[in-house]
Amino acid sequence: MAPPAPAHRAGLRLTLRIALVLAVAAALLSVHLTSRYGVAWRLVTFTYQANVLAALYYAWTLLAPRSDERTGLRGAVVLYVVVAGVVWNLLLTGHSMGYTPANVLLHVVVPILALADWLLIGRGAGVPRWWQPFAWLGYPAIYLVGALVILNRAGRRAPYYFLDPDSVGIGAVVGNVALLALGFLGLGYLLLAVAGRRSANA
Repeated sequence: MAPPAPAHRAGLRLTLRIALVLAVAAALLSVHLTSRYGVAWRLVTFTYQANVLAALYYAWTLLAPRSDERTGLRGAVVLYVVVAGVVWNLLLTGHSMGYTPANVLLHVVVPILALADWLLIGRGAGVPRWWQPFAWLGYPAIYLVGALVILNRAGRRAPYYFLDPDSVGIGAVVGNVALLALGFLGLGYLLLAVAGRRSANA
């Protein structure tokens, strides 16, 4: 994919990142206005946490343009929203309310915008490191502990059926966690490969 000319890149960067922040804000507002329990209880899900993180990150980048040099942080944000979108679209549409406006924004629009931003913006900024996808597993690992241990001790089940031992069994949970870890790593290295080509072609 050919990079946009420098004269157009700044405008595209601004447009994509404002759109990302507004998409997350609109989704949260929609849930707040239409859901019986509001937004707070949904923050136990990886999707909502990842999208809120993305909105905060991209809002920060609008104030600090040199933040694009932080390839590791930027890649982590992209990875988390993309994985959340892929998993939801493949496995969870039948276990949720389906393609509501909020779900479309969080699971389709935000991942696409984040990927577009990763592919088109910041070429040549930051140097990807081979170990970064392993570091990016840190937050999902922390989330997993919260989902399996903390929520259970609080009397709540894991927010995803494939992580719930009562729903699928301990063996299946272990297998699902391993598959998710491999998925995170595989997609992480794919993002780094794109970043490497982006830097080389800058």
